[in-house]
Amino acid sequence: MDLAVRGKIALYFDDHHKLQIVKDPLIIIEDNSIVDIGSFDDKRNLIAGHDVVGDENQLLIPGLVNCHTHLAMTLFRGLADDLPLDKWLKEHIWPLEDKLQSADVYYGAKLGALESIASGVTTVNSMYWFPSDEARAFADSGLRGFIGAPVITGIATLSEAINVIEKHHDTVDGRIRACLSLHSPYTVTVQDFKDSAEYINNYNENTSKPKLLLHTHLAESKTEMQDSRELNKKHDQTYPDVSTPTEFLNEIGILNENLIAAHCIHLTEKDIQLFKDARARISLNPLSNAKLGNYMPPVLGIIDQIENVGLGTDGPASNNTLDLFDTIRFLALYYKGFYHDPTLVQAEQVFRLATIGGEKAVNWKGIGLLEPNTSADIVTINLKKPHLTPNESDDAILNHFAYSMKGSDVENVIIDGDLIFKNRSFVDQNVDEVMGKVEGIAQRLLSKD
Repeated sequence: MDLAVRGKIALYFDDHHKLQIVKDPLIIIEDNSIVDIGSFDDKRNLIAGHDVVGDENQLLIPGLVNCHTHLAMTLFRGLADDLPLDKWLKEHIWPLEDKLQSADVYYGAKLGALESIASGVTTVNSMYWFPSDEARAFADSGLRGFIGAPVITGIATLSEAINVIEKHHDTVDGRIRACLSLHSPYTVTVQDFKDSAEYINNYNENTSKPKLLLHTHLAESKTEMQDSRELNKKHDQTYPDVSTPTEFLNEIGILNENLIAAHCIHLTEKDIQLFKDARARISLNPLSNAKLGNYMPPVLGIIDQIENVGLGTDGPASNNTLDLFDTIRFLALYYKGFYHDPTLVQAEQVFRLATIGGEKAVNWKGIGLLEPNTSADIVTINLKKPHLTPNESDDAILNHFAYSMKGSDVENVIIDGDLIFKNRSFVDQNVDEVMGKVEGIAQRLLSKD
C-alpha cells in the first residue's frame, strides 16, 4: 500500500545535521521508502493511487530511535523500585531473570514493542536474554531494531552469540539486525572482550551485510573499575594499568566505531576525547540514571564533542516507561536546573539526538530523517491539543517537542512503509491479549513456587 502523509509542518535534520522545516507538508511513500517531500500545493498531483494518512493538524517527524533498552523487561516494571543499582540487580532483577522462559521474553518484548510504537519510537536497540524470541516479537509487531546476542563470562558464550548473529542479523527484509551484546566490563573478562572484538572486525571486513556493532554498558557505576578488576582476577586474567572503564576498553582495542556504549556516566575529559578520536557511539539514558541514583553523565561535553550520540530509555524496569518523550523532556530540563543556566541543552539539540542522532549512534543509515530515498519511518503528532496550543510558529512547535509533547500525542506511525498505528490504534494487533499474557507471566515469576 503506497501512502501519502499530510501535516501542518514537518521537522527533521538532514544527513548534515541541518534542521529542515517544511510547511503544509506532503510526504509520498512507495514500497518502503520516501520518494518525495514538499509542500502540499506543490506535490498534491502525486497523491493519486496513494492512501492518505494525517491531516492539517499533524506534526510530521522521523520515527524516534531508542538507542539502548532491554525491551522484555516490561515484565519487571514496578516490581523493584527505589533501590540502588547493585541491590536492584543482584537481589531482585537477576533472581527474577533466572526464572525466565523463552515465551516470557516473547510476550515481554512484544508488549515493549507495542508501547514503543504507540509513543513514536520506530527503531530500538535492545539487549536481552532469548534474543530469538525477541526477534520474533519485533517481526510480529512491525518494529525495526536490534536484538542483542548476549555475552557474559561464565554464563553466555561468544559461540552462542555468534549463532544468534548468523540467524538474525539483517533479516525480515532488513528490518531486524543483531548486536554483539557484551553486558559490561564488570561481567565480561578481558579475553572475552578481545575475542568478541576480533570476531566483529573479521565479520565487518568480510561481509556485504550491515556492519555489526558491539553494545555494552559502560561507566554506569562508581565501582565499575573495582568490580572489573576483581572479575578478571577471579579468572586469572591480566588487567591493564588504566584509570577508567573507557581507558580500559581503549587499551584492549574495543573503543572504536563498532562500539555503542550505554550510560557513560563517569566519563572524564580524557574519556570524552578518547570517544571522539575513536568515533565510538554513545546512548545517553539520563532518566534511568536519575531513577537508580547513578549520578548524571557529562552531557554537555558529550553532545558538544562526540558526533555519534543518541538517546535511550533503558529498560522499563529502571525507567519505568519506554516513552522516549519522557527522556527527551528530562534531558532538556535537568541540566538547566543543575547548572542554573536555561540556555543549556536546547530544544533543537534534543530533537536532533532523538532522530538523526539516533541514526548515527546505531549506525543505521536512512532512518531518523525525512528525505527522498530514505526509510519510510514516519510519525505524526496531533498538534490540536490544549498542551500544544498555540502552535503557529516554527519555534513554538520545536519547543513543544522538547517540553510539552507526550507519547500519547502520537497519532500515526509508519515503519518501513507500513502503517502500523493509525488514529491512535494498532492496525493489526491485539494489545489486550498481550497485556493479559504479561500479567500472567509476572504473577508466575513473583510466585514462590
